[in-house]
Amino acid sequence: MLLLANVFLSLWLSTAKGEVKPCDFPHIKNGGLYHEGKYRAYFPASVGKQFSYYCKRGFVIHSGTHWGYIRCTTQGWEPAVPCLRQCSFPYVDHGVLLERKASYVQDQSAKVKCYSGYRLPNGQDTITCTENGWSPQPKCIRVNSTKTCGPPPPIDNGDITSFPLPVYAPLSSVEYQCQSLYRLQGNKKITCRNGEWSEKPKCLHPCIVSEGILETHNIIFRWREKQKRYYESGEMQEFRCKNGYHLAASQTLNPVCNDGHIVYPTCTKSH
Repeated sequence: MLLLANVFLSLWLSTAKGEVKPCDFPHIKNGGLYHEGKYRAYFPASVGKQFSYYCKRGFVIHSGTHWGYIRCTTQGWEPAVPCLRQCSFPYVDHGVLLERKASYVQDQSAKVKCYSGYRLPNGQDTITCTENGWSPQPKCIRVNSTKTCGPPPPIDNGDITSFPLPVYAPLSSVEYQCQSLYRLQGNKKITCRNGEWSEKPKCLHPCIVSEGILETHNIIFRWREKQKRYYESGEMQEFRCKNGYHLAASQTLNPVCNDGHIVYPTCTKSH
C-alpha cells in the first residue's frame, strides 16, 4: 500500500513540475476510437485516462480480439501499436507449413518446408505475418541451379553492404542499406534466382522542416525539446499555431513525412 502511495505521489510531483505531458488525440492506424466525435473534447488526455477502441476487419488487438482499451501513460499511448494484422493459416504452393495454427498475428513467423527442387522467394525457410499480409508469399518456386546473376541492381540513395562481384551463383543474396536519414522500404535482402535478382528495395526521402516553411504556415514546433529539422519517412512531427493564430478547418497538427513530402497545417490570424 505504501509503495502504491509513493507511485501516486511521484506522479503528482512530476505533473506539478510540468514533467508529465498529456496525450494528444490518438491516431490509430487500421482502427479508431469508439464514439470519436463525443470524446474529442477530452483531449489532450491526462495520464491514466483510457478510451475504448476498435480495429478494422483483418486486424486485432494484442489479445486477439477486435476491440480493447488504449491508455495514456507517461511514455505516451499504450499500446503503441494498437491494431495488428491477423494472417490466416496459409496454403503453401509446392510445400507445407510445419506449424499449424488457425491464425497468426503481425510479426509472428511460421516455418515452411518446400518440396525437393523448390525454395521460398526469400531463400529462407520462414514466412512472416506483416501489416500487409504474408511476406514472402507462401509459395515455393522451382530452383534453377544453372543460371547465374550479374552485379545487383543499383538503388538511389543507397547501396549494397558488401563488395560487388561480377557474377553471383544461384540463390546468392546481398543486402542493401540507405544513406543517413533515408528509410529503406521493401526487403533489404535480394536473391539471385533463375538468372535474375528478386525485387530491389527503395530508399525513401526524409523531410526537411525549414524556417521558411514554418513562417509561411504560421506554425512552430509543439515541443521545443523534440524539434528536428530532418526526420525520416514515416515519422510524425508535432506542431502548434503561433500565438494569435488558429488552425484552419479539417487539418492536423501532427503530419507524417511520406517519402520527402508532407502536408503542413496552415494557421490563420485569429479575429
